[in-house]
Amino acid sequence: MFERLTLRTICSRHPNLCFWSAFLVLNFLLFLPMALLDAQSSLWLPAAIFTSDWWLTINQLFVWRTNLDPWRISVELTVLAALWVLVRRLQRRWVGALIGVIYGLMLAYAIYEALILSVWLLEPSFYSQFYLARDGLPFLAEHVKVGWRVLLLGGVGAALGVALIVVLLRVLLRSGASPTLHPASRVGISGLAALCVTATALFQMHTARPEMVPSSFGFKLERNIATSLKTYHDVMAFDDRQVQTAYNYAGYRLERKPDIYLIFVESYGSVLYKRSHFRPAYTALLSELETTLTESGWHVVTALSESPTWGGGSWLSYTSTILGMRIDNHPQYLELRNRYQLGKYPSLGKSLQDQGYHFAWVSSLDENLSDLAWAKYTRFLGVDELIRNEQMGYVGPRYGWGPAPPDQWVLHWAHDYLQAETDKPLLFFTITQNSHYPWAPHPALVEDWRTLNQPGEEPAPVDPETLDLDTRRRYYLNAIDYQLRMLTQLIQDVGDDNSIFILIGDHQPPAVSRRDDGWSTPVHIISRDATLADALGAYGFTPGLAVTDLEPKLRHEGFYSLFMRVLLGQYGAGQVAAPDYLPRGVVPGQPVPN
Repeated sequence: MFERLTLRTICSRHPNLCFWSAFLVLNFLLFLPMALLDAQSSLWLPAAIFTSDWWLTINQLFVWRTNLDPWRISVELTVLAALWVLVRRLQRRWVGALIGVIYGLMLAYAIYEALILSVWLLEPSFYSQFYLARDGLPFLAEHVKVGWRVLLLGGVGAALGVALIVVLLRVLLRSGASPTLHPASRVGISGLAALCVTATALFQMHTARPEMVPSSFGFKLERNIATSLKTYHDVMAFDDRQVQTAYNYAGYRLERKPDIYLIFVESYGSVLYKRSHFRPAYTALLSELETTLTESGWHVVTALSESPTWGGGSWLSYTSTILGMRIDNHPQYLELRNRYQLGKYPSLGKSLQDQGYHFAWVSSLDENLSDLAWAKYTRFLGVDELIRNEQMGYVGPRYGWGPAPPDQWVLHWAHDYLQAETDKPLLFFTITQNSHYPWAPHPALVEDWRTLNQPGEEPAPVDPETLDLDTRRRYYLNAIDYQLRMLTQLIQDVGDDNSIFILIGDHQPPAVSRRDDGWSTPVHIISRDATLADALGAYGFTPGLAVTDLEPKLRHEGFYSLFMRVLLGQYGAGQVAAPDYLPRGVVPGQPVPN
């Protein structure tokens, strides 16, 4: 009762101050999530937009600016506030409750949009993100260890936030309904509403973009629903006849069949070149490891490739690479996985199987998937043999994400196991685990990998929410240093004249990279065949482990056709022309070469 009386008193005595304060804070809160999550890329104040071109300055101040600061205006909140102030018949309890519900939905959408755009750089799509949340959140909750203090503070913070919003809404509505509200305030809010309506009429769907200063929740919803429907239609309408035509290698035969190690390096992104806190140490490491490899007779070429995903979603990255088609949303992945349980998709793995290869998939992650779930997964990918964590017999300490054994131990053990298991040429696929966010705790690199499989105390998990940015950067750089040194050691230990190693980053690292770092990741191809290295030069690969041109020359979905073209061109039998290279993979609805 005291709180209600106090609000009434304040709002009746100072209706103009209360109305505008509540309106501005509520409006500010709608753009705060994006500003917070995009803080590495954006300034909080739009100071940098002032230029010598006055028209450009006005445009950036009032229409559109790429700096995602929170100083923007919500069309719907402004119009609702104006209607509440100007139309006395609408000043009813149920209308106030409706305004509160609409505001709550707008704020929830603002948080969702900020997460999708800033953390994953994805287009907001209810259809895609529903399936991603359904399948990903339980897995994330199982493997990310968050302390009870963080959960408690998060719960208390959320409760206080909701209470603040309720109070602000009540202040807005009570002061807006006050008969003593100054005419200037009524004119001011009606003028703002008129400008918002005009901007919405002029720019329409553009007001759905976070860069727009006038921002429309309605058009955001419309854009999201349209994107969801398009994604649904594209997924359901997929016809694999294009794929079967494009990746038909039945007329080709390999005379020489090198063992192929296709290793995706978790969170290995081109941000390592683009940020000063990574670049010196990273390029020095590349120079050191390149010297080690070349002195041992290895030829190294490197390119940057655009990944279909950013900051997460490794399965989209490696599936796009293996299937030769851009797969950038979870529903598309699920539909393909469910469709190809009996017939096989003509993937890189199947094409090499047809040439006599043994396709082995190594997963070191300690997981609780059922045998049935794993069988569904491997049928889709057409794997000859799946090597899981549980069959490795590892008893030593586990680290980081998962948690998982040291990648050094896993890769060496799996190689020795497969060499004893089959005489066929090998397609060895895995994705590393020890460079997964939050990049700590982290194993040490040892001289003899066998010594790692000894019982020992599990390192304490790291709560990523307690890490500052500099610590995250340091952990990330340490993880990449470990991975590249470990993989260099692996190449020297298990490689021979009949080996090709393909090291690919899956996506940019979360939390330590930004929107303008792009989507590209390094691709290193390493073998002892100088002619293979020369052949790859025609497709944007340059000698060495480092690149100087930071524009991506490849796309992950184009790698399948590129690699088969080069492999068959170098080691194929007969005079048959090498197959076509499809830089963008198979694009549904677009013709493929005959």
